[in-house]
Amino acid sequence: MAIERLRENLREHTSLHVGGGAKELVRVSTDEELIDLVLDLDRRGEPLLILGGGSNVVCSDSEFPGTVIIISTQGVDWVGNRVVVAAGENWDELVCSALDQGFGELAPLSGIPGSMGATPIQNIGAYGVELAEFIDHVDVLDRKLGTRRCLSVTDCEFEYRDSAFKKSPNRYVVLAVKLKLNKTLDIPIKYLQLANVMNQDVGTTANAVAVREQVLQLRATKSMLLDSMDAESNSTGSFFINPIVLEVDIPRNCPSYPLAERDPRVKTHMKVSAAWLIENAGITKGFHVDGKDSGIRVSRNHTLAITNEGDGSTQEVIKLASYIRQQVFDAYGIELSVEPVLVNCELDQLSVS
Repeated sequence: MAIERLRENLREHTSLHVGGGAKELVRVSTDEELIDLVLDLDRRGEPLLILGGGSNVVCSDSEFPGTVIIISTQGVDWVGNRVVVAAGENWDELVCSALDQGFGELAPLSGIPGSMGATPIQNIGAYGVELAEFIDHVDVLDRKLGTRRCLSVTDCEFEYRDSAFKKSPNRYVVLAVKLKLNKTLDIPIKYLQLANVMNQDVGTTANAVAVREQVLQLRATKSMLLDSMDAESNSTGSFFINPIVLEVDIPRNCPSYPLAERDPRVKTHMKVSAAWLIENAGITKGFHVDGKDSGIRVSRNHTLAITNEGDGSTQEVIKLASYIRQQVFDAYGIELSVEPVLVNCELDQLSVS
């Protein structure tokens, strides 16, 4: 299939429904087309933005001054307990496919929107599970070297919601991800909220199909499932990452969680709940920064999400997110980090009183 040129705004390709136009917007369906186009744009020094499902990005209201590539490559190839998934494949459809074949370990990651290519960039995680646990390698175009490479888990430098891809955002284009899974439908419950709704204890096992059902229900109650009938789901999901702080600096009564064992900070630091910090800094569900309904507001179902009920702008998103971050910093001295990728926009600098 030839490269498809589109005449649409970026708001039509992002789950938050904000963003201006682009000098060039194209859809690419093969690795060969993608590699050739990226290398050609790099040789010409053209600005480039890669999009998959658009569920974890906030684009400026102004026109992107270069080419935006939407990756639509397809392919899911199973060999034993390993599967190679093209970057353009839908993540949740892969979770379903794995379950159908008896591989249940991905069930806690059910319902996360977006494409496969985005998953290692953010090292997606939910309910006590991270994607990095299952990655065998990631197939990439290394734009710096101009060659295709396979990156090992070590090369990927996975941390909590972080990776080499996120640290060097203009170096790699993810082409495919290879996962290594165990064939089992009995999986451990690692997260207290999930254990509670399943009437089990953390550390016990449950059927992966039942886990998926409960995870989807939990995400739906928070409007964390993309749903055209639910305006609350017009978001990037969690806008802020749970901050990592020294154990001695955890605010009183703030929920905290251990880091993954591979994290070098695991013995001295903890993740703390960004939602708790936001709520206890005075930001309520449904909050508008100006006290009025502008379309851009905190979700009525989850304080970690910023939603767009109508025709809100990126400028309004940035204003609200900046206000939230400042309130948390003023209350607790903790700086919240943004989870989605910000394209040609940024939050206001924190002011120190």
